[in-house]
Amino acid sequence: MYSMHDPSLVILDLMLPGMDGFEVLEKIRSVDEEVGVIVLTARGEVENRIRGLKKGADDYVPKPFHLDELLARVEAVARRVRKPESLKIGDLVFDIGSKTLVFPDGSSTMLSERESKLLYLLCINEGRVLSREELLKEIWGDSEYISKNIVDVYVKYLRDKLREYAHMVKTVKGVGYVLNA
Repeated sequence: MYSMHDPSLVILDLMLPGMDGFEVLEKIRSVDEEVGVIVLTARGEVENRIRGLKKGADDYVPKPFHLDELLARVEAVARRVRKPESLKIGDLVFDIGSKTLVFPDGSSTMLSERESKLLYLLCINEGRVLSREELLKEIWGDSEYISKNIVDVYVKYLRDKLREYAHMVKTVKGVGYVLNA
């Protein structure tokens, strides 16, 4: 569920029903080192603060708290984790917010939400092979009803939109895909 939303910042309460908040923090950090995490909790003991920070929280705010202080802490963490607005892919520019590929000649093409997520994942993992399973899970979630070949279909859509730059998305037979800009 977490990967479907791709948040920039998470405010996490440690006292969750059914799962310990420290476990949630560990799971978040196991899949995303960049997301900002602020723990906001009634468990304000020094041991818990230390534990939270050691497990990867960027900040730890015990309750009760002043709203203006929390907002200032959110702004501070958000400045650190702000995702880039665009990525350079060889001679191309990928405008993440508008889901647009801009070509050297100034022309551009819009990507669908899933094409955009696919290109983003390939870009931030440039040079690393991403398996179909990884891409499927990150883009479509944990649905058992979606065929793995949907990844291949969307790679084809993306290559079509990359036009003469389609060669940058390489197939690693039997494994997955890699971006080599």
